[in-house]
Amino acid sequence: MVTHTAGPWHIHAERERNLYGSQSVYICGEGEWPESQLARVNVMDGLGEREANAALIAAAPDLLALVHQYRNDLRYPPTADSITRRLAAIDAVLAKVKGE
Repeated sequence: MVTHTAGPWHIHAERERNLYGSQSVYICGEGEWPESQLARVNVMDGLGEREANAALIAAAPDLLALVHQYRNDLRYPPTADSITRRLAAIDAVLAKVKGE
């Protein structure tokens, strides 16, 4: 079975610019930089799509957790209270993916 690094993941605040004008955006787990680096996404100036992709990658553990939760919800329907909590979790993950 393949395992992944447990979340939360985040985009590291520092950016590195290379000789070609792109920046490296780092996806990190918990811990000290640079040991916490999990992935690097190169971002060309003016291309918000790659920044959005980095945000989506950083949200991967949260998205995976939601998939597991909702698979269980299909087996065991949630209560009204748990539906409210699940909607809040979805809103939080969507905000993370959108960079809000």
